Amino acid sequence: MDFDKAVAELEALVETLEREEDERALLLLQLVDAIHRPAIERLAAGDTDDPMAQALLQMYDVETPDDEILVEEALDEVRPYIESHAGQVELLSVADGKVSLRMSGSCAGCAASAMTLKRGIEEALKKHYPGFKEVVAEESEESEGAPAPQLLQIENLRRPVFVDAEEATELEPGELRATQLDGIDLLLANHEGEIYALRDGCPVDGSSLGGGRLTAEGVVVCPWHNCAFDVRTGARVDGEGDEGLTVIPVAVRNGSVQVAVNVA
Repeated sequence: MDFDKAVAELEALVETLEREEDERALLLLQLVDAIHRPAIERLAAGDTDDPMAQALLQMYDVETPDDEILVEEALDEVRPYIESHAGQVELLSVADGKVSLRMSGSCAGCAASAMTLKRGIEEALKKHYPGFKEVVAEESEESEGAPAPQLLQIENLRRPVFVDAEEATELEPGELRATQLDGIDLLLANHEGEIYALRDGCPVDGSSLGGGRLTAEGVVVCPWHNCAFDVRTGARVDGEGDEGLTVIPVAVRNGSVQVAVNVA
């Protein structure tokens, strides 16, 4: 049965019982609340192993996915960005909300790796993995000595070179600004005090997104086509297409915001 239809029929049934002064109406609501409320509170908190949460899931024959599956789904969301810069991220383990990862490829030892973990991966984990507490990047063997054989094919790729983006320091939370830096069209954004940079240009026709808006959820909305993109990952989130925006690494050093336009 459709969800909205089921809600409507339940409300109608309760109203009928109340009109008939049937005490079962109040008892029915109290029982539903007593069963569902504490279980839903535990599910919302990510505690799917709690007996009450498990009882509710079993009642509706719903199986919770393993933590590793949830984490991999989160990583799949940011892997296109990481791989676009010849990097890789590998899940090592998940335990008690702690996610251990290994960054490799051009991400090993890269100044942008910390930013990638903090902004892209961490945000994706928060969205897909309710039990998430922290992410830990373990040392990659590639950064301890000579490049691994598999890295020889990418040794000539450019590493991020950061340049000052003075305009970024002027942005207020929730503000967007289109600009040019070293001849590259960029879209700068301040979401909850964090600065993000993307390659400016709507995938539909290349129009600038500078006149768009940044929602409280961190979504950039195109002023021309209402396309919507996650400011942290560049992924399109309006369900109307797959092509997103290119995310540009950002670093904050000594209070100065810098952008790696050479990888744009």
